[in-house]
Amino acid sequence: MGQQQSKEELLYQQVNYGNAEGIKALCREGAGLEWIDREGKTPLIVACLNPDLYNVAKTLIELGANINAYRPGRHAGTPLHHAAKRGLENTVKLLLLHGANALLMNDDCQTPLDVARAKGHSNVVRAIEGHICLFSGWLRELYGPGFLEVLAPQLVSRKVWVVVLPCGSRNPMKPFKLELAIYPSLQVAQPRAVISLWKANLEESNLLQSDPSVIVHDTSTMSRGRRRRRCVYTSREARCSPRKLRQTRIKLAPASESDKQQLRWFVDACKGIPQVPCTLLL
Repeated sequence: MGQQQSKEELLYQQVNYGNAEGIKALCREGAGLEWIDREGKTPLIVACLNPDLYNVAKTLIELGANINAYRPGRHAGTPLHHAAKRGLENTVKLLLLHGANALLMNDDCQTPLDVARAKGHSNVVRAIEGHICLFSGWLRELYGPGFLEVLAPQLVSRKVWVVVLPCGSRNPMKPFKLELAIYPSLQVAQPRAVISLWKANLEESNLLQSDPSVIVHDTSTMSRGRRRRRCVYTSREARCSPRKLRQTRIKLAPASESDKQQLRWFVDACKGIPQVPCTLLL
């Protein structure tokens, strides 16, 4: 005779079958929700790998499954990491809505946002950034000589999507640090530039003048050797690549003359003051 399965194993099987009612019945009989298979997956992680198991994931969360359960090893991560990797926007939003920590790093030092960026899932990138950011919105980047910025700003400027958000950390007890990410469009998953704001200087013009602007100076001086050593411990795709594109000076202005408040919100966010409304996940 084969070994009798535990209630936890039976519940895990019901997840694979997509049987939400069977899961509820086993839970009422005392089955736990955190059984781990040979690959380190909990029932919730399994549900977050499959778009057809959205309702099962929702059921497990409502029953009290650990939303930040960590799967170690080669395919490490929380349920949010796995949903982000698969590009499951609805599942990602479900997890965030119920308190999933978007700043936790996996064994490759990647947050769920890093994973989504590396996989090219722009919809998931927008969902996570929208949940944790202090600021997101359109601004105008000025990149030409100063005299052209005055005479013909339309020729030396472009609209960019700008996000100020906290970085991931292996130690959730430490205060978060802020990054500035700049995208050419909302359809792009990888930022064109990423600046560590704790290493940058912010130069503000008078925001009440006719054409206000802000210059962000990146003051980091990481050597090439140090950058290569850092890449050993982080994902080459999602952590190192954006920083190779890092610019030393970025000048930003309102996307339109009538929207100076947007620039004010951006400046505040760079100083740690959230844009309103904004949900910051600590």
